[in-house]
Amino acid sequence: MPVFKKIRTANVIIEAIASNPEITYEQFLDLLKQPAATSSSLSSLSNIEISEKDILNNIDYIYQELETWVDEKEAFGVLSCPLLTSLQKLVGKKRKRTKYLHGDTDTVKTKRNVNPNLAVLQHQNPTCVTPFINNLTKGMFANKFITVRHDNDIDLFEDASIKIEAPIIKKPVTHHVIWSGERIAKSYGISYYNSAVVDGEEITVGDIVYVRNDDSDEPWFAKVMYMFEDSSKKKMFHSRFFNHGKAIFLEEFAGDRELFLLDNCSDNELETVMGKAEVKLLDIDEDETFDFEDEHFYFYRFWFDEKYATFEDARLHEDPNTVYNYCTKYERCHSCENFNAADQKKLPKWIYQDSQDIPIGFTIKGIDYHLNDFVYIIPDEESENTSYEIGQIVEILNKEERTVVDYFEKKNKEKKKVANPAVCVRSLGRYDDLIKSKSSNKSLETATYRDIIHDPHDVKDCRRLFFKNETRVIRNVSDKLEGVCWVEHKDRISNLNVFKDETDTFYMDCKTTKKQPNLSNLETMNADDVQFCILCKEKRQNHQKEMSEFIEYVNIQQKKLRAMDIFSGCGGLTVGMDQTGIVETKWAIEFASSAALTFEKNNPHAIAYNQCANLLLERAIAEHSRKEKLKPLQDFLGQKVPSMPAPGDVDFIYCGPPCQGFSGVNRYQKADDIKNTLVATALSYVDFYRPEFFLLENVRGMLCFRLGGKQDGRKILGGIKMGVIKFIIRSLTAMGYQTRFSIQQAGHHGVPQSRRRLFIWGAKRGSYLPDFPQPSTCFSKQGSINVLLPDGTSFTYNRRTNGYAPYPAVSVREAINDLPEFEFVNPHQVYPAEKEDKELQRPFRQIEVPERGWVGDMETEYGSEPLSEYQRQSRKDCTRVYNHICRAFNKLTVERIVRITMFPGADHSSLPEKLKPWCLSDPNSAASRHNGWKGLFGRLDFEGHFLTALTDINPMGKTGVSYVKMLFVACFIIRL
Repeated sequence: MPVFKKIRTANVIIEAIASNPEITYEQFLDLLKQPAATSSSLSSLSNIEISEKDILNNIDYIYQELETWVDEKEAFGVLSCPLLTSLQKLVGKKRKRTKYLHGDTDTVKTKRNVNPNLAVLQHQNPTCVTPFINNLTKGMFANKFITVRHDNDIDLFEDASIKIEAPIIKKPVTHHVIWSGERIAKSYGISYYNSAVVDGEEITVGDIVYVRNDDSDEPWFAKVMYMFEDSSKKKMFHSRFFNHGKAIFLEEFAGDRELFLLDNCSDNELETVMGKAEVKLLDIDEDETFDFEDEHFYFYRFWFDEKYATFEDARLHEDPNTVYNYCTKYERCHSCENFNAADQKKLPKWIYQDSQDIPIGFTIKGIDYHLNDFVYIIPDEESENTSYEIGQIVEILNKEERTVVDYFEKKNKEKKKVANPAVCVRSLGRYDDLIKSKSSNKSLETATYRDIIHDPHDVKDCRRLFFKNETRVIRNVSDKLEGVCWVEHKDRISNLNVFKDETDTFYMDCKTTKKQPNLSNLETMNADDVQFCILCKEKRQNHQKEMSEFIEYVNIQQKKLRAMDIFSGCGGLTVGMDQTGIVETKWAIEFASSAALTFEKNNPHAIAYNQCANLLLERAIAEHSRKEKLKPLQDFLGQKVPSMPAPGDVDFIYCGPPCQGFSGVNRYQKADDIKNTLVATALSYVDFYRPEFFLLENVRGMLCFRLGGKQDGRKILGGIKMGVIKFIIRSLTAMGYQTRFSIQQAGHHGVPQSRRRLFIWGAKRGSYLPDFPQPSTCFSKQGSINVLLPDGTSFTYNRRTNGYAPYPAVSVREAINDLPEFEFVNPHQVYPAEKEDKELQRPFRQIEVPERGWVGDMETEYGSEPLSEYQRQSRKDCTRVYNHICRAFNKLTVERIVRITMFPGADHSSLPEKLKPWCLSDPNSAASRHNGWKGLFGRLDFEGHFLTALTDINPMGKTGVSYVKMLFVACFIIRL
């Protein structure tokens, strides 16, 4: 309770100053005696009394929060508030009043290095890590860690500052090379051998050798794939290369003796061999060691993808049972096979069935296309971020546009014919496009309230299609076709909602015979008139059966992944994980009491630990490794903390460590921010529990954060580029986890919001390393999702062309237009109501906004049935709306909200002169340096998307745009 009381006291003071800038200290104390002043309808925890003693006991914290609030809101006008002046005296602050005059705001030096921490993080325990993770940090974190030993033995790890360097192999010249043993084969003038003697040392196929590097004193490491002698009598070998961690992505965090297998290979003369290297492939359960008795020893366990900075189990990329389709018997190389397979995959090939001479389809870029398949087509008009066109293949042609049957029957029947396919497709239209063309709801700057008040409640369904009266031939199929989908007649679907929950599925039940389709000329289409590919139908049915049997097996045999969510918050990640059907989150750790209570209420099957993750880690290790008897511990709500799970109980750890220290929005980044060290805590959980899988989510700014930098005012200078990511990847690979990472945009996956997030996967060697999904919905570009690597290259996992996707973007309208409608009543505090205002009949529920608490309904009926796919999926089985509320504001703010012009993009600049906030419009304010703070008090475009909500929901907050519906005059609600 003391934590909450401190936070609440600061919030009440801020609210009081915001509501009445002239309030005095004595008036505020009188206000505290009124129960309504400190109560909140949102939490029973706030029904506590606040007194002057609470102010005095927490004055430093309160004043810091006030400084942060003033700085964030540029609210310098309140600095003359009598209450604030009294609080200054209480903390001994001495400021010159001349600094705060309005006319001198450009020269005000406000305190910019105060970090607006979340209140819960004011209670900071030292960061606890395991010895293994501590050793990997290499002293790059500015904060001191507490190392939690697994037992009472001495430290098994050498001092990170003491390095036993591997000696540099030097051999400038090779003097003598001869073949060892008989020639094993000869083909096309090339002789092949199994071994050779290089300066007295026998080298055999499969050995790993040092290869002379002309550009460096450090040699290359290479595996001998095969040996040969060509017509020039040169003794050669084909090598597949390794690279040291410091030469790839890991760089500064690389282990001294670890190598990584690459897909780079080449022919080299045997005289470049400097000797045999001692390199070991670690067994799957063999841990890395930091103590090397043999100074020449090296090891490897991972293959490194140089394009995507991915680390995979090396055994997957040098499997001795590999079937070679492109390499000859005596020139077998995994890299060559992979390169040839990738090149061949790009070329079209005919698909044959059994012994038939006429192909049944073709394959391009690894995707099979058959007659009657429904396909995604890249539109002819070059426009980005739009949905694919969809068509059905009604004929497969060759490049001369002759049918495949005709082409193969009248020519010689060779199966080796070069595939140059073309297709004739029948086009399908999207039903929602007809609804859109019917609507004339345009929002113009010149429109009046009455012009745009109509909000059509048409049901939109992005999965519904119709057949057009249109066919066309696509010749350049390699460039125009981008995958297949499944389209079913509605009458053949037993459960439409289940069908639509699948990936790449659409339904239809009508057609048009007109060239210009509209809702009035659609005709019903019989199910028997829709043809489909029999092979794909069987494949789909088999896949559905396998998935159904798998889920049934997982549930019956209780084989779900037992998961732990660290830094769980209210449980957003948990909801997503549990919806997969194969994850059961059994434990969650969350510091904030309100969030932990919410998590517990929504996940009654899980244990929610409302305590510090560092403390819980130390207790888990003490109980399960050191076998200590623990003293009872209470959480922040006064409840007894249950025991932590033991190693072996946890299959999956996922987490979203606090992101404020990494976020690019944060103007107070600190090199020694303790929140940033919680990444090491999360990795220490992985080290202790060694789950099968690990997932970390965070802001994109984590990619850019320079670990080990020095604070220089508001900037961090120096440090390791991408240091935090390198540390995470190095830690995971050191523990034997395969890894890959990516930036994903929520808007690409059915969310009406711009939200870029970093995801890092970890999977034990021997387990499947999950890939990242391709975008399912279009989304206008809101910042890059490319990852820029230290070497200057970049990558993205989005392989779709120019932002195209199967489904259109989800709009603000589709997200919320089923919610009950209400709008704020204009208090007319500044501008009196005119005759037109009094006579205007508004069709929506009118609500007078209180100055405290909230406005709306805690529980109510939906405004309509689901009007979009997003609404259907969001509701599921819910029949009522809960927490349909937004925060309250003072009368001045409400009047500003109501008077913003009614068109998308309108902001505070459209307000009448007397209502324009001084700090957003006056040329002497900070607005002059920030383009007038364009977008604050902004009105959203109903056909656009939401921005990411930052800090609190406030018209002058960092989010900027703040109205959810162009038809209403109200502020944000939160739809979960």
